[in-house]
Amino acid sequence: MWRRLVGRAALMVLWGLYLGAGPLGAQENLPQLIERLQPAVVTVVVYDAANKVRGQGSGFFINNEGHFITNFHVLGRAEKARIKTKQGRMYTVKGVVGYDLKADLVQAVVDLPAGRPHHFLKLSPKPARLGERVIVIGSPMGLEQTVSDGMVSGLRTHPKLGELVQITAPISPGSSGGPVVNMKGEVIAVAKAQLRTGQNINFAVPAASIQTMALGPLRPLPLRVAGMPPGQSPLPPRPQIQLPRPSP
Repeated sequence: MWRRLVGRAALMVLWGLYLGAGPLGAQENLPQLIERLQPAVVTVVVYDAANKVRGQGSGFFINNEGHFITNFHVLGRAEKARIKTKQGRMYTVKGVVGYDLKADLVQAVVDLPAGRPHHFLKLSPKPARLGERVIVIGSPMGLEQTVSDGMVSGLRTHPKLGELVQITAPISPGSSGGPVVNMKGEVIAVAKAQLRTGQNINFAVPAASIQTMALGPLRPLPLRVAGMPPGQSPLPPRPQIQLPRPSP
């Protein structure tokens, strides 16, 4: 009898340690994960032909050669564009090497300084899973490097938009193009849109669409692509964000 009680007590202690260690470890590692990811996330600033700021979105580097991902609707109608890093450095967008209109994704390029390492994010080799915890980094309403968290709340297929990952992590205008990242630091999707009539009903494009995107030679801005979706209302720059005009 005594041995049974001791055995049960030991199991209860082990179970309690297991439950206690999980959340605590996650809380300790999350700030470190965010700190590691943020240098690879950028704010995308778009300009009209008069060099006036037309709007802004988000994006992230996928290699150390200056290639970054954002939504097509962010760059699609820009006459010029620049990106701003966490360190405050601004780089002019040279052009686009690939796009997917249905997925609303574009791969663009900037020239990064040679001779030093550059941060970039890895794409998850696995699709998003229902219930998977995620964080989103971007510039909602112009608030650069904002982090929100949530989970994958749905996996949808839309007849016109294709595959979508539904998330509870809050996003807003300006979040478009930002990475949706799992707890391993891998990109599982790209923030795209929100359902404003609901609560925490947000959508992202699966990272697999980046991997299947057709690439080609560099195409300078502005893009002229057949079948481009209608332009969206630009998001004005927030007063606390400094967005310099590009040189003519």
